[in-house]
Amino acid sequence: MKKFKHVTLLIVMAMALVGCATIESPYVDPTGRMLPNPSYTLNVIGEPIRIVFYYTAYEVVEDVDGSQVPKPIYLDFLKHHEFNTKKVKAVQLIIEVNNPMEKEYGLYQEVDLTIARGQVNTTKMQTGGEINRSKMKYRQFVYDLPFGEQVRDVDHRVSFYVKDMEVARIGHFRYHLYH
Repeated sequence: MKKFKHVTLLIVMAMALVGCATIESPYVDPTGRMLPNPSYTLNVIGEPIRIVFYYTAYEVVEDVDGSQVPKPIYLDFLKHHEFNTKKVKAVQLIIEVNNPMEKEYGLYQEVDLTIARGQVNTTKMQTGGEINRSKMKYRQFVYDLPFGEQVRDVDHRVSFYVKDMEVARIGHFRYHLYH
């Protein structure tokens, strides 16, 4: 009878552990602010600069009154995503930079795209360049990533520069759109 109680207790504890592990808890940064999960933090070596970034897709859901409301879906940076353009309406990258010494920095992006030209043909394109420059103590940047009827595949990268030297890279975020 004692073995049965121990086994039952172990099973209940295992179920509670699994149940707790599947609940997404918000990430709280050092200032006590809640960040989406997953979000990512980069600390620039040799500079007191902290970069927090996260990718978000927006799915449109209908509320009880019939209103169309965008619902954020926070994306794992390390996965290759697929989105149905009938359900998801946008993909964004949000970058927050804490720069207490007010050093000047720049953000550069590189984008590899596959664009549909008709039903069968596709074209590969590359774009890029400086997208922002700042020296504020705190700044948030919100970038709309390529999205639309003709876009098929996207590979997005952002580099962070101080004094024209790359000091951090938000590397390959990839997704595929289907219609």
